[in-house]
Amino acid sequence: MTSETVTADVRGFRGEALPCVVNRHPPGEAVGAALLLPGLGYGARQPGLLYPALLLDELGFDTLALDTRWNVPAFMDAPQEEQLAWLREDVRAAYHAILPGRGGACVVAKSIGTLGLTLLLHGGAVPPGARLVWLTPLLERPEVRAAIAAHAATSLVVIGTQDGHYRPEWITELTGAGVQVLVLDGVNHGLQVEGDVVGTLGALHALMRDLRAFLTGQAGKGAAR
Repeated sequence: MTSETVTADVRGFRGEALPCVVNRHPPGEAVGAALLLPGLGYGARQPGLLYPALLLDELGFDTLALDTRWNVPAFMDAPQEEQLAWLREDVRAAYHAILPGRGGACVVAKSIGTLGLTLLLHGGAVPPGARLVWLTPLLERPEVRAAIAAHAATSLVVIGTQDGHYRPEWITELTGAGVQVLVLDGVNHGLQVEGDVVGTLGALHALMRDLRAFLTGQAGKGAAR
């Protein structure tokens, strides 16, 4: 199926236009819709989000990839309540621009985007059965771990052992709840093996392998070696 990039005017916090890339298939041809949420400094063009977006498109999903706009002093210096309101309004606007009324929903979230996904879930916005992909999630936040565990049957968590948010006990907690988890050895929060390009590519391959299996209903392959 062939998709095309379309223009979308999506307005988030304070009515400001959100940077995003939208790809749609011809009417009636898409199998579903997917929302991709960025990290603080990890945008839609970074490989950990770009390749999942390409895979989703290949599988027949319409996609909206929100680019980051939170790595600015106005956001980072704001009080926590304002940050949460900003994040909530941005991800909610992006969600409503792509997902409502569509079958086969999927959300892929990276880092602070996983907090945004948690806010969406708390608001009851995400349809039951939606596939949820948590890339380098903020596991030190109990509400994020609780949201993942509450949607264990439809969640895939991907995190590296060199990520500051990685703790073996948290992984045990999630796998015990039935969450599918891919632990990438030596990988940091940026989904890289520091100083090792080949190792980084191997980690990305493992991510894409398990993501395809997750999205197509096949069993995951487990931790990367």
